[in-house]
Amino acid sequence: MLLSEDDVALFARVSGDHNALHCSPDHARRTPFGRTVAHGVLAALGTLEERAPDGAGVTAVEVDFGNPVFPGVRYRSEALDAARSGSGHRLLDGDRACLTVRVRPGTSPDLDLLPVAPVRSASRLTIADLPPGTTVSGAYGPEGIDALRDRFPVASRLLGRTPLACLLWSSYLAGMCLPGENCLLGRVALRFFPVAVSRPATLSYTARVVHADHRFGLVSIAGEITADGAVVAQAEIEAMVRTPAPPATSAALATHLSPSTRLRGTSAAVVGGSRGLGAALSLALASQGCEVFVGHRGTLPQNLLDEADGLPGRLRSVPGDATDPRWSSELRARVEHEHGRLDFLVCSAAPPLRTLGLAVTDLERMDAFVTGSLRLVSAPMAGLLPLLEKGRGTCLVISSAALREPPRDWPHYVAAKSAVEGLVHWAARHHPGVGFLLTRPGMLWTEQTNSPSARETAGPVEPVAAQLVRRMLQPAPDGTVPHLIAGEAADPVGAGRV
Repeated sequence: MLLSEDDVALFARVSGDHNALHCSPDHARRTPFGRTVAHGVLAALGTLEERAPDGAGVTAVEVDFGNPVFPGVRYRSEALDAARSGSGHRLLDGDRACLTVRVRPGTSPDLDLLPVAPVRSASRLTIADLPPGTTVSGAYGPEGIDALRDRFPVASRLLGRTPLACLLWSSYLAGMCLPGENCLLGRVALRFFPVAVSRPATLSYTARVVHADHRFGLVSIAGEITADGAVVAQAEIEAMVRTPAPPATSAALATHLSPSTRLRGTSAAVVGGSRGLGAALSLALASQGCEVFVGHRGTLPQNLLDEADGLPGRLRSVPGDATDPRWSSELRARVEHEHGRLDFLVCSAAPPLRTLGLAVTDLERMDAFVTGSLRLVSAPMAGLLPLLEKGRGTCLVISSAALREPPRDWPHYVAAKSAVEGLVHWAARHHPGVGFLLTRPGMLWTEQTNSPSARETAGPVEPVAAQLVRRMLQPAPDGTVPHLIAGEAADPVGAGRV
């Protein structure tokens, strides 16, 4: 099963679900997914398109969502056992289930539906805004549904016109209304009732929060869809309400590293310096008087600029793709012209971290992740190490505690960080004019790892950034092996140790 960006755009237009996770690359890049994600209901239609049995009409549809589905990635579908009533199908990414969908055949409602203009902006509700009893209501009618039926004729024939519209409504409700922009859909269950309406009808709906789990950000929603007062469908929807990871703040940093002017007159380049630990490092260096060239994609976040306002140093925006040697070349010319040398290079960028295995279907994405991760270190090093050597500067590279305890679903991440550390060892031996530091922080609460479990166990970025910059305030390490910053000490790392 393969979905395209055009499929996502078509689904958004017909369903009215223009949630930014699906439709805004800039927004999606700032989430743990790193790119736009296909609508869950769209992925369910794609699964049914490949696996739907003969027949037309359903009395119930259930979809359980597990892992994200990305446009441009090929997935495998399989039939489930028939122990339960109806037919079931699973969509797989390697050996990981993305979703399961079950349909129960029968006589479904068949109405001539009138289109209704959807809301254009998604609600931005947090879990605190959604106590039980929270209710929304309105009218719904997908616009141009025939285009979607033409794209998925098998699934559309199986479901029938009205159940398909109700399934689209579930995506619209969760992604745009309740809970809205911060929604991650977990489950949709729809039960349909035969309805006879002789004229074109508009669907009316009411949806109410029946349970909210504030610890994990989960909501359960009960909904009812009617036409001319007759019940067409009843719905049960479960969703996670994402809580954005807190950005680094200068106030939190100051509790671990007092502002000073000890680095006044120095310069630093921070690759991946606009988010997460990289942003905290940018602020920490600026808090010591350093002029920090922040490497980032897109626009430098305004909140980061606001946090830097008033610090002894300052942040300078360097947008672009750090894997492209031209980015380092242009930055090198800029720094050389303004400062003559570079005192610090921090490599903190990494590609979006998604679950992978070691299945044959994972190999292409694994190769891309490892190559991309290494390039985010090798390209800046290739372009900027000569500037560091002018004044015996320091290069800090962010590795990971995952090398000590490799997570099951991150073989690509462990391989990438191992490759990065290998490169740092080589560079330390062959560029003795630069001091090299490695650090392997544990789980930090950033958008890269933002999940309910991370909120429970991950630490803030500011203490780690403060510790690293305290070490950078000391003389650059000597020797031909990198030093590992562990606790408050900088210990050498043997070349064979990972």
